[in-house]
Amino acid sequence: MLIHLSIELTRTQELERFWAPILQSFAAGETVLPPYLGLGNAGFEALITDLAASHIELYILPGQHKTPIRQVRQDIVNLRQSELQELVSLLMENANPSACYARFAAMIIACGCLGNRHLWKDLGLPERPRLSQIFAWYFPAIFSGNDRNMRWKRYLYKQLCETGGDYVCRAPSCDQCNTYQECFGPET
Repeated sequence: MLIHLSIELTRTQELERFWAPILQSFAAGETVLPPYLGLGNAGFEALITDLAASHIELYILPGQHKTPIRQVRQDIVNLRQSELQELVSLLMENANPSACYARFAAMIIACGCLGNRHLWKDLGLPERPRLSQIFAWYFPAIFSGNDRNMRWKRYLYKQLCETGGDYVCRAPSCDQCNTYQECFGPET
């Protein structure tokens, strides 16, 4: 069972704990995120500026966000725009109003969901518990709803399915699903 993250985070703590690791992985080409993390140039620059103002050092070279593979990832985002928007809407409907970067988190997580690996890997996070902390802080209702520790990407698509989308879940309940172990098994 998941444990609720019941602390208040400052803007600097949010940047250090959540966004610096994602940006470092992005700079190293270890994420599935499109150019500018999916935030557009203005959002990306705002995040970089906030990190610098908080004295968090990152090494992102000019133009590093626009590599050919990232352009392919942008093409994928463009092809799956309605799915991306449904994910962003789901996340924003459950956003923590005290979190400084909830809108950024929603867009980055939604872009990460379009990858093929575990969400925490597609975002470039060092481990799954860090992703759980992101959900606990930015989207507490979604976090607390995942009380069976379902993998995050599957859990989000299950939520979309339950609200009328046609995504992952096909069984009337998880207990009756023939891919149960894929959703709840250990992540490697």
